[in-house]
Amino acid sequence: MVQRIVRIMKKITVVIPCYNQEESITAVVKGFPKAELRKQGFTLEVLVVDNNSSDNTAGVARTAGARVVHEPKHGKGNALRTALYNISKNTDYVVMCDGDGTYNPNEVLRLVEMLDSGFADVAVGSRLSGKIAPGSMKLLNRLGNWVFSFLVRHFYNVNVTDTLTGYFAWNRDVAVQLRQHLESTGFSIHMEIITKLARMGYEIYSVPVSYEPRTTEVTVRPASDGLKVLLEFVRQLRWRQPIERVAFVSDCIYPYNTGGREVRLHEVTTRLVKQGRQVDIYTMKWWDGPNDIISPEGVHLHGISRLYPLYKDNRRSIVQAILFSLACFKLMFKKFDVIDVDSMPFFVLFTARIACWVRRKKMYATWHEVWGSDYWRNYLGGLGGMFGFVIEWLAMRTPDVIVSNSNHTTKRLLQAGVKKQIVTVPLGVDVETIFAVPEHEMKSDIIFAGRLMPNKNVDLLIEAVRLVRRTKKDVRCLIVGNGPEREKLEALVAEHRLENNVTFFNFLADHNELFSLMKSSKMFVLPSAREGFGLVVVEANACGIPVITSTHADNAAQELIVEGQNGYLADLNAKHLARQIRLMLKAHGALDAQQAIEDHFGQYHWNKTAAAVERALASRS
Repeated sequence: MVQRIVRIMKKITVVIPCYNQEESITAVVKGFPKAELRKQGFTLEVLVVDNNSSDNTAGVARTAGARVVHEPKHGKGNALRTALYNISKNTDYVVMCDGDGTYNPNEVLRLVEMLDSGFADVAVGSRLSGKIAPGSMKLLNRLGNWVFSFLVRHFYNVNVTDTLTGYFAWNRDVAVQLRQHLESTGFSIHMEIITKLARMGYEIYSVPVSYEPRTTEVTVRPASDGLKVLLEFVRQLRWRQPIERVAFVSDCIYPYNTGGREVRLHEVTTRLVKQGRQVDIYTMKWWDGPNDIISPEGVHLHGISRLYPLYKDNRRSIVQAILFSLACFKLMFKKFDVIDVDSMPFFVLFTARIACWVRRKKMYATWHEVWGSDYWRNYLGGLGGMFGFVIEWLAMRTPDVIVSNSNHTTKRLLQAGVKKQIVTVPLGVDVETIFAVPEHEMKSDIIFAGRLMPNKNVDLLIEAVRLVRRTKKDVRCLIVGNGPEREKLEALVAEHRLENNVTFFNFLADHNELFSLMKSSKMFVLPSAREGFGLVVVEANACGIPVITSTHADNAAQELIVEGQNGYLADLNAKHLARQIRLMLKAHGALDAQQAIEDHFGQYHWNKTAAAVERALASRS
């Protein structure tokens, strides 16, 4: 009997940051020796990051066989970070190569062999110890590179002879660990990569490579870029390994609640655990059994108070807010390197502040939205509204650092006079998962999903459906969610005899089922008057459907809409909302919402959000 030996192939992903390299990118992409690599047991994928080129770099690269993603913010550092967050899960080795034709793609195996043999974690393609073709590197550039490489060897004790090379190779795990710490936006990313890898303790060795004259325009400016690299070197001398034990405080957690802030906390903490951090969440005890448990994702959950009802009479319960806040005094006896406190309910910030003083720790707070005096007056009336506004005003001045979830929220914080450090970290989406979800068998014209609260204005949506029905009798609307407005909304549907047009769904435990329902709809309508970010807008666009949302000043979701591309905006009245719905129905298929997400993939991704949160929390000085 003849036994068949099956060799397991290892995958190499080559990432190429590109800006206006239409003329050279084809030769680079096609130059990698795929046949020879296959003989050696490797498959190869080329990932090109188009850094907002003004030429047809993306189209040419795609034609040449590369997978292409876009990074709209100029700078090699921005492009490389996007590349590292887009490497496929089955990748074994990651190689970075420039797209200007200066490096020889045939030499990729030379770098990868260093990793595959276990000799190194990182292979650096060294031009200074390799072959530099005449005219490919000026004497000043060579001298500067030699000086920088000497400094790195001396201060970091690492075997590197070419610090500013564009030819790198990493084990995938190294790339995953590295990407969350990269901050440089431009050419100085090379210095940041080398110094941080050295600080992280990886085995780094140089491999001689050849270097040819570039065929495209030179974008490196020796004097100014050299100064930036030197400043980067000095800045990185202070950098150390990031935090190891992170604590979060939130009264609501996923999957017991499925709002935007709960999903954000779940996605961020899950990824921090995967990066090797111990993550503790202090919350109400939503589960049965012991007070302290570990979630399936490895997050440590601590029930520091019993479960209190979140709402009373259609409003957040003040009793719940106070009792949970008092329970947070227990944080004085908990161990953590850094703590992030959810800004809602505001009372939590005051007790957590005392705990941080006792523990001598810096206090961070995640801010989702700013209410302001007008909203508080409408919400609680005269005296109660004034009390709420004062509490919010004081709460905004409690943390050392505020992590804001949108540019809209950051702007509102600044307008409120907050002088604290504010770091803006947008929410993300799990685009790969959403893309893979199939359409639901239940079709609809309109879908809404969210907590049924007065500020969501779902009653306006129902009124708009009534108006649309005059010209489209079979218009179909799905409303997914629970909340204090549910009975009122169901009564409104019955009053207008819309039972055949409007269907209610409870909250869906499986988020993928919601995505499936979105994919089978023609549009998502969010008539909310107040959103801190509008995560559901990005999720709906990722499902391939456009979004209609309101123009209300407190609705940050409107900033995510490019009218005519991924949706439309509507005034907060049923007549105009109905008009925009009719317009969307008429334009069905003409708006490419999913392409809008692909264009901004690097901006709204949970991996990037988690990395940005960790960078913010790591600045503990």
